[in-house]
Amino acid sequence: MRAPLTDLDLRAMWRRLRMVGNFDALCPAARRAFECTANVWRDREPAPELPAVDRKRRAANDFD
Repeated sequence: MRAPLTDLDLRAMWRRLRMVGNFDALCPAARRAFECTANVWRDREPAPELPAVDRKRRAANDFD
């Protein structure tokens, strides 16, 4: 489970989604709806790929 979105994350998502209007002027219901939307968009972002692992070196305990 991911950590809840911070106010900074919500503002960044507001700009990223190119929302019109003032983020600070949102009524509580609209803010809650936007938080739900931001959570969905964050969940759709692809997870960062892990670096490639050389299995032979790992099996030989060669960690340079």
